[in-house]
Amino acid sequence: MNNITIRDIIRITKGRLLDKVDDDKKDELLSKELKDIVIDSRQAGEDKLFIAIVGENVDAHKFIPDVAADSYAVLLEKDEEEILALSDGKELPRNRAYIKVDSTIDALQDIGTYMRSIYNAKVIGVTGSVGKTTTREMITHALRSSLNVFSTSGNMNSQIGVPLTLSKIMDEPTDIAVIEMGISEPGGMDKLTRMVMPDIAVCTMIGVAHIEFMHTQEGIREEKLKIAGRMGSEGAIFLNSDDELLKVVDKVSDCRIYRYGTGDNADYKAEDIRYENGFNTYTYCHGDERITVNLLQSGKHNVLNSLVAMAICDYLGLDLNKAAASFESFAGLRQKEIQTEKGYHVIDDTYNASPDSMKAALNVLAEKSCSGKKIAVLGDMFELGPNSDEYHKVVGRYINELLDKDENAIDILITVGDSSKLLAAEVNKDIDIRCFDSNDEATEAIKEILGPGDVIILKASNGMKFAGIVKEII
Repeated sequence: MNNITIRDIIRITKGRLLDKVDDDKKDELLSKELKDIVIDSRQAGEDKLFIAIVGENVDAHKFIPDVAADSYAVLLEKDEEEILALSDGKELPRNRAYIKVDSTIDALQDIGTYMRSIYNAKVIGVTGSVGKTTTREMITHALRSSLNVFSTSGNMNSQIGVPLTLSKIMDEPTDIAVIEMGISEPGGMDKLTRMVMPDIAVCTMIGVAHIEFMHTQEGIREEKLKIAGRMGSEGAIFLNSDDELLKVVDKVSDCRIYRYGTGDNADYKAEDIRYENGFNTYTYCHGDERITVNLLQSGKHNVLNSLVAMAICDYLGLDLNKAAASFESFAGLRQKEIQTEKGYHVIDDTYNASPDSMKAALNVLAEKSCSGKKIAVLGDMFELGPNSDEYHKVVGRYINELLDKDENAIDILITVGDSSKLLAAEVNKDIDIRCFDSNDEATEAIKEILGPGDVIILKASNGMKFAGIVKEII
């Protein structure tokens, strides 16, 4: 944050200053500028606003007496007596700005909303069940070939992460911002959109992540498309026309709809997808434009992720040759490919998983050429609701489809976890299938199987801790 004082924070949040400041020191205190917002007490400092969040496991109000020893400003929602009880009777230091609000999360969002309101450049909002982080990064990377860009860092896409991101949007002069917007329950997108107010929106695809809270994929689609709910006719939303649930959408708020994909109904199209000279290559097509795009990342899903980045650069009138060339230096984020000294190739896609992203990972494996075995290590997927068993079975049946197209798509399937056993049981093709209850058992089996020339991909929900398996085999 720049040029934001404690007095400004009180005004923005409609907070009330607790009576802990001497009259002769109040004006000086309220005029102090704040440079950052933190919710982790270990990151607190004198020019940082500490916001006490009541979490599922920890109530940050317990840290306020210690934080206030260094920080001038604290945003809180509990009374002093409650804070004393939580902090084992530690007194609140005087002459600090303790700003009382009804909800610290709501107040944080009010600050995010304000910071966005004073940002005059365009904002791009990115959502979708699968691929939004990679798409956000590809859009950012392509835009940076021509512009100064502010972008979400890491996985800061939630009701807390988005306003923390927006609090930094004015830190440096930029030409455009790219904000990732993730939701897990109904009503979430309305809150995010109120803060972000995107001028341009992207929806990557509609999957089943968080379906236990939104019940159907149609419900997920309805919620995701609220990203454009505050756009007028000058707004634009880019929809993946290869997605079955998005290609039928013909109206989103009052904004213009642009489609990107590989089919004839796409406004911005990827053609002639191929592997060439070590790249995942395609031809970007829009109007009379025909531009070759070379990607380091495998899979059709990454073609689509980069395609919408190209489309947005095109829509904004930027240099498309620069945008296309930028992808040859895009390293990617979550799916990491590692060529080991032992001669086998590891594709680490262990950050998280849904049925759609698992299918995409299997496609990557199927498309890889190798002199050895192709090995898929799949673990349980979480947060899939009452139909979780069926979603795991769907992935198993998808493996059958891949093997029908190419009997060499997968040689060995290894699963870990109870739900993944259901996945394995659906596979009726002649491949080596091994099911394990623990990561340790699976790791030992993998070590025995792996050899020079093999390609192995690992995919599971983050809670399965597959990163530990990767660490053991690379």
